[in-house]
Amino acid sequence: MAPGVRIGLRAAVCAGLLSVGCAHGGGKTDLATLTSNSDQVIFQAGEKALQKHDYAAARDHFKRIIEAFPQSEYGPAARLGVGDAYFFEAGNANYILAIGAYREFLTLYPSHPKSDYAQLQVAESYFKQRNSPDRDQTSTQHALEEFQRFIDIFPDSPLVEAAQARMIVCRQSLARSEFLAGYFYQRTRKAYRSAVLRYEALLKDYPDYAHMDEVLYRLGECLILVGRVGEALPHLAKVVSDYPKSAFLDDAQKLMASASSKVPAAPPPAPVPTPQVSPSPPAPETRP
Repeated sequence: MAPGVRIGLRAAVCAGLLSVGCAHGGGKTDLATLTSNSDQVIFQAGEKALQKHDYAAARDHFKRIIEAFPQSEYGPAARLGVGDAYFFEAGNANYILAIGAYREFLTLYPSHPKSDYAQLQVAESYFKQRNSPDRDQTSTQHALEEFQRFIDIFPDSPLVEAAQARMIVCRQSLARSEFLAGYFYQRTRKAYRSAVLRYEALLKDYPDYAHMDEVLYRLGECLILVGRVGEALPHLAKVVSDYPKSAFLDDAQKLMASASSKVPAAPPPAPVPTPQVSPSPPAPETRP
């Protein structure tokens, strides 16, 4: 066969049915199985490929079920299989594609027994894309929202405990991000009022933050620096009373002692005005 013909055939195969093999950089999809008239055979081949971590081949088989057998009993599982093949292949681009596949499943089969799994996997796909607390937290926020949606929709699912554990991780990351923003304003920008706003938001939105003693101490520092000494003292006192093993305990005590002397004494109470007694009118004269 001439080289040009061989190249042409190879290109045709690579661009052919479901982009088999070549288009996926090393997939080994069996064309005979893929073109089978049996949805069961194709689905089982997809499952086997998924177990062997041959994700491209798995997707080829699952997509074949979806496109060629729209009424197949394997349709819901095939759609989940597409999502799983993207998810377990990993990488942000694949996680985004996995989210699309899982959402499609949820749209088509909202009451399916595996709907809770699909919703959890949407959240997990965002969770896998999260950044460290010093970087953008958009994916972490999306993950938290999707885990909460899972718990709201499927409160009795056996997967709830796993979702709750992930939510703790997300909340700690978001809280840490808020703290780092406040600390940046405090130490780098010397923008103490902006730091106060960040720390106060953290206290309100993330009371379960694992390093709340430092937040209280830094907030106390900034409040003193902007002249709000009276507001700072309760936060510093909370460090002393609630976190006896805190690394900031000694500093909090010293700052409290220093700040207390700066708190203006309360003004004496205003004197109570003495009620004015009106003089009695003169008694009328009596004539003898």
